[in-house]
Amino acid sequence: GINMPARTVVIEKLSKWNGENHADITPGEYTQLTGRAGRRGLDTEGHAVVLWQAGMDPRQLAGLASTRTYPLRSSFRPSYNMAVNLVHQFGRARSRELLEQSFAQFQADKAVVGLARQLRKAEDALAGYREAATCDRGDFMEYADLRRRISQAEKGASRARKADRRDEAMESLRALKPGDVIQVPTGKFAGWAVVVDPGWSPEGPRPYVVTADRQARRLAMIDFPTPVTALARVKVPKSFNGRNPQMRRDLASALRTRTHDLDPPPPSRPAGSDRSRTAVDDQVADLRAELKAHPCHACPDREDHARWAERYFKLDRDAQTLKRRVEQRTNTVARQFDRVCEVLTALGYLEGEQVTERGTHLMRLYSELDLVAAECIRGGLWDDLDPSGLAAALSVLVFEARRPDDASSPRIPGGAIRDVIGETVRLWGTLDALERDHHLDFLRQPDLGFAWVAYRWAEGDELDDVLMVSDLAAGDFVRWMKQLIDLAGQVADAAGATPLRETAREVVRRLRRGVVAYSALAGDE
Repeated sequence: GINMPARTVVIEKLSKWNGENHADITPGEYTQLTGRAGRRGLDTEGHAVVLWQAGMDPRQLAGLASTRTYPLRSSFRPSYNMAVNLVHQFGRARSRELLEQSFAQFQADKAVVGLARQLRKAEDALAGYREAATCDRGDFMEYADLRRRISQAEKGASRARKADRRDEAMESLRALKPGDVIQVPTGKFAGWAVVVDPGWSPEGPRPYVVTADRQARRLAMIDFPTPVTALARVKVPKSFNGRNPQMRRDLASALRTRTHDLDPPPPSRPAGSDRSRTAVDDQVADLRAELKAHPCHACPDREDHARWAERYFKLDRDAQTLKRRVEQRTNTVARQFDRVCEVLTALGYLEGEQVTERGTHLMRLYSELDLVAAECIRGGLWDDLDPSGLAAALSVLVFEARRPDDASSPRIPGGAIRDVIGETVRLWGTLDALERDHHLDFLRQPDLGFAWVAYRWAEGDELDDVLMVSDLAAGDFVRWMKQLIDLAGQVADAAGATPLRETAREVVRRLRRGVVAYSALAGDE
């Protein structure tokens, strides 16, 4: 996908590499390829020409061309290089406005039309509910809000009490020891029990007990809604086995004897501190006093109005959820641009609305791994490499293998070149972590699969010898070499008046030879 408007598109063949094999293109891919035909604002129509090849089925081509058109999906996203160039030319605020007008943003906004329609309907209904709840005594929505706040405060206090009670129960279970006599407060095994094993675990204590009726069971937190206290002790044999009926009978008998004259534990006190309970009670009391003093409290139609107000509050919660979903899907490209700028600011490429001197180097790097290349230049990682070594180091930023992930490790040159490539991968890891912190995922992992090929070609090896040590086809070799030459030229421009510029230019001269140079001339013709 190149950004080049054309009156006519020529498709050489109806198959393409899909990452695993050469497969026929789909109707959607045909639509995408032929969609390039026709220059926007200049042509009223575009043309697509498919070259004839032996074995081509015209009916297959007609089927592709006559199939319904597929909508174009923009894969646009603001890269680091694009961000510094936009900010340099327009400033950050104006750049954000331009991105909000992009086709990608148009598609993202179009996707929320249905949600926005639902939101408008909800807002209209809210206005109707508010009107239906109107009271001639005063502002009934204010009165209804007081009722709602009282209910929320009471529910919140109830949840807090339950949480406090559970915490206290858990602490009491953690304090149990083998031989402690407790009273299980509720559940199937409620009553007296002796602890055989406290059952401590990260998920919470699960004591193993024997009950007075000879049951041996592992209990859970659900059996202890309130705290328990060890009221007595019974000796538990070290060799106790809960599967042995006689041992269970003996221990249960000892438990019954020990608890015969034992008083049950006193009712547990309410959970939570007195201070927190008093604060909640005071808050609810103040709200209730405010409620009773409200003029709408004496309205004879109060409960009628309250039903409409309750519908209002319920729909308002749904409308707020819809609003958040709409906001999340709108301005997505602009928000992504903001995150990119945050990363660039953290690394010193941007400062407020301005591009720093460091950022001007990034402006000249158009590679997919533009930020990795800029950081390598900034850190002097490539300064001591010779042209062949630099070719190998640069190749990891352009090449993407078609091999599966579990393929054998690629061969790479040794010595300083290997160290630089390893440092490049570590640098990518640091930038990848920074991206994750800012919810971005632009920088793919460097691929080492072309390093040896690039090194040998820069050293002057013949094409047959280079291809023999790789699984690349000649066409793929030329394609990757052209991209490597392009990146080397970018590095030469970005390096400024440094020795790295001359090394990068020498890389271009060494790589542009033989079939690579010939293919460039053929392309120009």
